[in-house]
Amino acid sequence: MSSDIDKDLPFSLGVVNSEISSDVDVGVAVAADLGMSQIEIEDFWGRAAYECDDALVERTRAAVERAGLYVSAVGTQAFKALILPPGDVGDLASIDGWDQHRSELDGGIRVAQALGSPYVRIFSCRRDDMVGLGNPSPRLPDGGPLPDDRLAGTVNVLRDAGDRADAAGVTLLVENVRSCWGNTAVNTVPILEATAHPRVKLIWDPANDFVSGGNTFPLGYKVARPWTQHVHIKDASVVDHATGLIASECVGRGEIDFVGQFRALIDDGFAGAVNLETHWHPEHRSKEANTRESFAGMLEALKLAQRKGA
Repeated sequence: MSSDIDKDLPFSLGVVNSEISSDVDVGVAVAADLGMSQIEIEDFWGRAAYECDDALVERTRAAVERAGLYVSAVGTQAFKALILPPGDVGDLASIDGWDQHRSELDGGIRVAQALGSPYVRIFSCRRDDMVGLGNPSPRLPDGGPLPDDRLAGTVNVLRDAGDRADAAGVTLLVENVRSCWGNTAVNTVPILEATAHPRVKLIWDPANDFVSGGNTFPLGYKVARPWTQHVHIKDASVVDHATGLIASECVGRGEIDFVGQFRALIDDGFAGAVNLETHWHPEHRSKEANTRESFAGMLEALKLAQRKGA
C-alpha cells in the first residue's frame, strides 16, 4: 500500500488513531504499514488527552517515534458539548461544564507540547436543541442560522482558548461539525473571523459540512480555504432528506466530491495534514479493516484528481 502514495503531494497523509484502535501501538503500526507519514491522536489506550499522565504521554511518544511517524494533531472534545446560556456570555466560568472543558483544552495543549505537535483539535460550542450527535437533524441551507448572541458567546470561548494556546506555543484547530455552531464553512468562518486570534484556525471536514447542509465543494472549500490548516477525510450520503438522516460511507462511495477536493488541495499547494477519519464502521468488521478500505478509496480519489490535473 505504501508504494501507492505519491511522495510529490504537497500535503501529508495520515489517520485519526481512534478510527483504528484505542491502542496507540496498533494505530501507529497500521499508519506506518499504509505508508502514512503522520498520525492524529485522540485516544491514548482508552484515555483522553487530559486524562494522560506523564508516563502515558511518554509511552505514546515512544510508539510514534518507533513507527517513524510524527503527531500532526492531538484531538480533544473541548467545547463540543458546551451549551452556551442565552444572552451575553461575559463570565465564562459561569457556564455549566466550563471547568471540564477547560481541563480538556489544557490537557490537549499539555500533551501536544510533550509530543511535539503544533495543533490541538477543539470545537465551537453545541447548537441549541441538538439531540445526541444530531443524526438525524434538519439539513438546513448553509447549516442553518447563527444567532448574534451565539456567535458572540462562541467567540468569547475561542478567544480565551486561543490565549491559553498562545502562551504554550500551540495552535487550536476548530473542526466544523454538525452538532456545533460552526457546522458548515459558511457558519464556521464567521466565527473564526470574529474571533480573530492567530492561534485559532480550522480543520476543514468536507463531509461534516455536507451532512450539516452545506454546499461543500467548491463553495464550502472556497470559504474555508484561507483558514484551513488541516483536513479530515470521511464520506457520507443522505438516507432520508425529510429527517436529515445520513449514513457514513467508505471513502469514494458517498456524496462528497473528493476528486475535486483533492485536485483543489493540490492546485492550492496545501501543505498541511490530510487525515482519514473513517467513521464508516459496518457491523461484523474490524475498525482496522474499515480504515484500510476507506484509505484505498481515498488513494483512488487522489489518483483521479492527479490525472484530472495532468
